[in-house]
Amino acid sequence: MKRKINILILPIILFSIFIFLFDNKCNAITQQISSDINSIDTKKYPQLKEKIEQLKKEYPNWNFKIFYTGIDWEDAIAHEYTGHGQSPKNLVPDNSSYIGEWICDICKDITYDSGSWKCASNSAIKYMMDSRVFLNNNDIFQFLELSYNDKTGYSKETLKAMARGSFLDNDNYINQIIKSCKKYNVNPYYIIARIIQEQGKNGSVLVKGQGYNGQYVGYYNVFNIGASGSGKEKIILNGLSKAKKNGWTSMELSIDGGIKIISSNYIAVGQNTLYFQKFDVENSDGKLYWHQYMQNILAAQSEGKTLRKTFNNISALDNAYTFIIPIYENMPNSITKKPSITVSNVTVNMLEDGNLVKINVDTSLRMRNEPSGSITIGYLHSNEVATRLQKAETKINGTYWDKILKSDGTEGFVARCTFDGETPYKDYLIPIEEDLKDEKIINNNNEANTKIVDSNISDELNNEEKDIKNDEEKNDEKDSFIKGDVNKDGKITSSDYVLIKNHIMGTNKLLEECQEYADYNKDGKITSSDYVLIKNYIMSK
Repeated sequence: MKRKINILILPIILFSIFIFLFDNKCNAITQQISSDINSIDTKKYPQLKEKIEQLKKEYPNWNFKIFYTGIDWEDAIAHEYTGHGQSPKNLVPDNSSYIGEWICDICKDITYDSGSWKCASNSAIKYMMDSRVFLNNNDIFQFLELSYNDKTGYSKETLKAMARGSFLDNDNYINQIIKSCKKYNVNPYYIIARIIQEQGKNGSVLVKGQGYNGQYVGYYNVFNIGASGSGKEKIILNGLSKAKKNGWTSMELSIDGGIKIISSNYIAVGQNTLYFQKFDVENSDGKLYWHQYMQNILAAQSEGKTLRKTFNNISALDNAYTFIIPIYENMPNSITKKPSITVSNVTVNMLEDGNLVKINVDTSLRMRNEPSGSITIGYLHSNEVATRLQKAETKINGTYWDKILKSDGTEGFVARCTFDGETPYKDYLIPIEEDLKDEKIINNNNEANTKIVDSNISDELNNEEKDIKNDEEKNDEKDSFIKGDVNKDGKITSSDYVLIKNHIMGTNKLLEECQEYADYNKDGKITSSDYVLIKNYIMSK
């Protein structure tokens, strides 16, 4: 039965817009957008209000809207957990960071898209769809409102700062982005971050105008629209062919055309956050769950982190951003836990994102014996990488005190950010996205059944010789002893340091035959130093 939408005409009510619609079962669903945070029913939506209020304390300029989807939680999960054996709605990368409970019980070892992806589990979908999980200053930008907002007062200087050092660092390009975003109702901050996410800082061959193998010279595809196929050559040629079809003979034309497509296909139909583009639970177009930009279940979170990182790098986190937070009916009382992984028949909990941090100070950061303690036990220096063991949830004496582990084994408490009253605000501990080092993520365009080339792939397009050299080095190492390869799979990955961590904590002891591999610094024992050194090695690859 065709789905219908009835819009109820009401007097103008502050904060709220109501949309009435019917699903396939003819059950009435009400969708409401509200800016009234105080009216959140804390019993019905536990921990939602508290988390938003905490973010408001940290970033007073931030604004929040609650999107009441009107959809039953389990019903939403059931609609996303489909396509098994053919084209699953949600996929996870086929690597050691996403195994165990991340993998679908139905498809199991079946791989999709040239073997790079596996079907996401019911547990993985619940974790990634539970917006409460990501109400922190590291993941929040997947909920950023992507439509143009005149009240935001988009600054050209901020846009130029975002583009600085990249191929977009050009006044003509910035002016075109501002002009097109206003014309098509798109957030220009998002567009800058999106282009850099798609192309990388240096830009792929799709934005060079030089064509490929003598073909399509003088054409540009800044958003990688239509870049699909098996293998790099096919991806590039299809992307350039799409540019020719659309007449994108300059960067400016490509920018304008790409923003128009993004606007008309997604933002204009209500999918005006990265989350809504991944999970189609917004019903302005009268349909649910079908119009999803990517199958990669991590894409919204990943692109949101890129936005956040970009804003942080130019000291723009305090801008007046608006976030739209989706919630569902009958959500579980507890926030969904992150799926666990299974490594060598041992089940362990994956470390939370941001466990590995880079020290963001000019000189050094003091380590103390306890939160706000008076005894100095060491220092962390600028750009040093360390491990965050505990993340504080409340402030003591004006800031958060996180427990940190140095690579030399020193453990202590450090200030996560500037103290209350200090200006300008600064984060001292910058999370490092560990899992992105092992992945070569290609976002899947579900609508056109294409693969969007991200910054990792873009870098590969320009570094084919480096790939060949790396493959040769790996082949030479196959039969040799690899220090740090705890699970002896021929490579050093996040799975290895998780095994070491659990051995140190006493959760699961390593077999004697594996302990030699875990002793990374060869001091005859397995300690936190080995754990941090392996993590640092992975991040430096």
